Amino acid sequence: MATTMVGPEFPDLGDELLYPRLSDHKLAKLRKLGEARTFAPGDVLYDQGVRDAPFHVILSGRVQLLDRKPGKDRPIAEVDPGTFVGDIAIFTGEPTVSRAVALEPTEAVVFTRPQLRELLAQWIELGDVVLRTMMARRAWHEREGHGVLRLIASRASRRAFEVRDLLERNLLPVHWYDVDTDPEADRMLGYLGLTREQTPVLVNVDRVLPNPSAAQVARDLHLRAEVDGERFDTVVLGAGPAGLAAAVYAGSEGLRTLVAEAWAPGGQAGTSTRIENYLGFPSGISGTELARKATLQARRFDAVLSSFHRAVELADGPEGLLRVDLDDGQHVLARTVVMATGARWRRLHADGVERFTGAGVYHAAMPSDGQRYAGEDVVVVGGGNSAGQAAVHLGARARSVRMVVRGEGLARTMSRYLVDRIERSPRIELMTETEVVAVHGEETIDAVTLRDRRDGSERRVRAVAVFVMIGADPCTDAARGVLDVDEAGYLLCGQGAADCAGHLRWPLRDRRPHMLETVRPGVFAAGDVRSGASKRVAAAVGDGALSVRFVHDVLMG
Repeated sequence: MATTMVGPEFPDLGDELLYPRLSDHKLAKLRKLGEARTFAPGDVLYDQGVRDAPFHVILSGRVQLLDRKPGKDRPIAEVDPGTFVGDIAIFTGEPTVSRAVALEPTEAVVFTRPQLRELLAQWIELGDVVLRTMMARRAWHEREGHGVLRLIASRASRRAFEVRDLLERNLLPVHWYDVDTDPEADRMLGYLGLTREQTPVLVNVDRVLPNPSAAQVARDLHLRAEVDGERFDTVVLGAGPAGLAAAVYAGSEGLRTLVAEAWAPGGQAGTSTRIENYLGFPSGISGTELARKATLQARRFDAVLSSFHRAVELADGPEGLLRVDLDDGQHVLARTVVMATGARWRRLHADGVERFTGAGVYHAAMPSDGQRYAGEDVVVVGGGNSAGQAAVHLGARARSVRMVVRGEGLARTMSRYLVDRIERSPRIELMTETEVVAVHGEETIDAVTLRDRRDGSERRVRAVAVFVMIGADPCTDAARGVLDVDEAGYLLCGQGAADCAGHLRWPLRDRRPHMLETVRPGVFAAGDVRSGASKRVAAAVGDGALSVRFVHDVLMG
C-alpha cells in the first residue's frame, strides 16, 4: 500500500497563471453545461499515467495532486474552489503526470474530452485560459521534476538512448540517472531491489520495466493507436512540421484524419534545440516546444496521432480507397493520403561509428544532452543549421565543442545568425576541410581521429560524444513501386508528376495533378520528402497547409 510523504513547497494558490479564478457567472454557466459530481475524501478524480482524463471545475472542497512512484506517493500541489483540475494530456493524448485526489468533501463539474473540446470551441475566452493554464502547469511539473519517467542506465547504453529518444521525442518527460556518475542511481536501484546488470530500468508511476526495448516502451505507454480497418478522409504519413500542419488544417476542416509517425512528432525539426528564424517567434522556439504546440493543435481538432507506427506499403483498397499497411499488422483505408515522411539522417562512414551509434554517436542533440555533457569535450559533424544549433546548444555547457566541416566554411550552408554565434563562442572550435575517420573507446567513446583533407594529416583528440548531422535521404519506402521519384529519390509532384512516363505516369485525362499531387491521384507530397523542397520548417508547414486545400478539392470533386 502506498504511503504518503511530505512534499515540497506547493505552488502558490494566488498564482493567476497556475490557478486562474473563474467568476461566479462562469461557474454557474459551467454547472449547467457539465455533469455535477461529488467526491468523498480519498476519491480519485483521475489517475496518473492515463490518457483522456476528465476535466474538473472545482465548486467546493479541495483537491490534492500527487506524484506517484513505486511504493510511495508525493504530494506536489493543491487546488481549491473557483478554478479547475486537468492535464494538458486531455488535448495532446499524453499520459497525465499526476493523480488528483479529493482531500475533503468536494463538488466538481466534470467534462469528458469530447465535451471539453466542444465547449472550448464555442467559448473561446475560456479556451484560451484553460490551454494557457494547462501548458503552464505541465511546464511547472517538468521543471520541478514531478511526474517524469525515470531512466536508470549507463551513458554507454544504446538501448537506453533509444528509449530516452523515443520518450523525449514523444513529449514524455524523462530524467536520466547515470549509473556511472550519479549516486542517486544506486539508491534507486537498491530501493527497487534491482542491480546494475538489470539496467537500463524505466520507472513509470507504479511500474518498473527492466531492460526495455523502445518497442516495449511504445506498447506499454500506448503510443500506437488502435485503428485497424478504420476509414479516414485523409491519412498523413509523418508527423514533422509538414505532417502536423496537414493534420491541423485537415482536422479544422472537419476531415477525419490519422497521422501515422514512424518514431515521434516533430521530425528532424523536433530535435532542434532552437529555431530562431521561424515566423512569429522573435526569440526563437525549440523543436520540442514547436512539436508540442502543433501536436496540441492537431489533437484539439480531433486528429488521431499514432507514434512508433511506420507505414510499410500503399496499395489499392476497396471502393476506390487507398490501403495503408502499418508495421504492426494494422491497416487503414484512406480517401486521400499526404506523404510527409521527411528524410532520415545520413550515417557517418568512419571506423567505430556503428559500434557506438546510440551510445556516444548521435544524430540529434536533445535538450537533456546539454546537461549530460556539461564539462565534457564533444564533436559536432556537419555544416548545416541543425549542426549549428547543436553546437551552440552544447557549447553553453560543454568544456569544448569541435565543429568538423568538410567544406571551406559555413557561409554557404548555414544561416548567418548561427555562424555569428559559433564565431563568438569561446568553447566552439570550427575545423574546416576536416573529417572524422575513426571513433575510439572501450565501453564509451574517449577520442576521435580527425583528418585534414588539405594535407592528409591526422590527429587524435579527446571526445566523449559525436553528434552527426551531415544531411539526409528521403523516406519513401512505403511508396516504392507506387509513386515516382527524381534522381535523388524525392517524390515527384505537380508538373514533375505530369511529366512522368511509363507505368507510373499520371492516369487521368480530365485534369492535371495539383501542385503537390504525386502520380497517384489523391496522394500528395509535403515537406522534405518532395522533390524541390526548400528544407526549411516554414516551407514544410506551408506544404502541409497547402496539401489540405488540394485534399479538399479532390474530396469535393
